[in-house]
Amino acid sequence: MTNTLTNRHGDEIAVGQLWTDDPRRTTVRTLRIDDLVREGNLGSRAVCTVIRSHDTDTGQTTEPGRVVSINIDSLHTTAGGRGYRLAVDDSRPSR
Repeated sequence: MTNTLTNRHGDEIAVGQLWTDDPRRTTVRTLRIDDLVREGNLGSRAVCTVIRSHDTDTGQTTEPGRVVSINIDSLHTTAGGRGYRLAVDDSRPSR
């Protein structure tokens, strides 16, 4: 099992990180990276669990727990501020 990979943007992607969808989306998910898989020509993928889903229209928050697979090159915030964001995990002890 690989614990960290670097995407084509130079971002280090690691098991245990939390990422969120672009906040402009109607439904903003928080994803926990559970595994990193190298898939040859398809690129490396992050296997993630959706630990939280927030509907910005209704304010409803759920914890779906479903598993999704995302190309690690997609886990990146663009210069224009779009894309996924590395989330701050409040449950980890600060140093």
